[in-house]
Amino acid sequence: MIVVGETDSFERKYMEKFRAFASEYGEFINYEHDRGARDIGMHLTRKLSSGKEQLTSALVWFQMKGKMEKTISLEHYEKSEEVKISLSVNHLRYWFLQPMPTYLVLFIESAQEFLILNISEYVKNTWGREILTLNQETATINVPTNSKLDSQAFRLILQENDIKEWKKALGDENEQVDVCYRDYDLIWLLATAKSRAVCHKLEFWDWQSKTRSQLYIYEESETEKVVLREHWQYMMSIDQLEDAYPYIEFFVDQDAQDWWEDDNEVPDVVLSNGDVMSGVNAAYEYFAYECGIRLNGIGLQMFEWIKFMSDIGLIEIKPGKNEFVSFAPWHSRSV
Repeated sequence: MIVVGETDSFERKYMEKFRAFASEYGEFINYEHDRGARDIGMHLTRKLSSGKEQLTSALVWFQMKGKMEKTISLEHYEKSEEVKISLSVNHLRYWFLQPMPTYLVLFIESAQEFLILNISEYVKNTWGREILTLNQETATINVPTNSKLDSQAFRLILQENDIKEWKKALGDENEQVDVCYRDYDLIWLLATAKSRAVCHKLEFWDWQSKTRSQLYIYEESETEKVVLREHWQYMMSIDQLEDAYPYIEFFVDQDAQDWWEDDNEVPDVVLSNGDVMSGVNAAYEYFAYECGIRLNGIGLQMFEWIKFMSDIGLIEIKPGKNEFVSFAPWHSRSV
């Protein structure tokens, strides 16, 4: 009788679990023969409004590993900041030298979840070129337990590759390309405000009772006022507002602020154009500020980038309503 080993059965189960989850994010690629020291590849896709998917430039590889429940219990795992795993140094050298990134995906049976680590970057940051002459058979890798393989991880992988694609297409290595990629739908709405007979405002809540701040960007017409974006950011202050949105000109509309009663207990904010923005005290829970917004020179340049990227078919403009974004350390992944 043929017997399937315990480790083989375990690997089969977590590979199928990985495929079932990851299939939403792209097309799988396999070696015809198992010779590449990588288990499975994926060509990531982007969903279009038509319901179809667009292949992106993101082609990545995954090396799959697993920890059985008898090896690491749920109690032990939940108390740990990292999980250690031993890998072949020869494989580490190979992944370090490859132009396309390899991600280590580690299945934790007791928690029924995957962890992810950009093993190419890990080797680069830990050993660099010294990995090529490291005189040992194996090395211990520390995989952070807060780096989950989830939709956020795939979004970050796609984002990194998309930004490289943008910079190549635009012939521009400017760091502002990163911000333009992040906010291109919002920039499009700001750039087309005049033609659509709308204006835009921003309200900032500088929380005094929480470790975050949040802001709202509104679009107003003669008939309605809608929220385009709600933005939460950990440890952000009102003084960091203009740095967060370098493509926006912030200004105080004095007529519009007549109802926005100045509160002496709330510090005024001097904008880069010299306007003084006053705030109000919301029962010491947060200080609220309001101002008008429009694109500045950087924003107008970004709008030209966006039109170009749309014309050549690399992006689809999908300006939506009620967009929510959040920036905090717990959103990061080791990808």
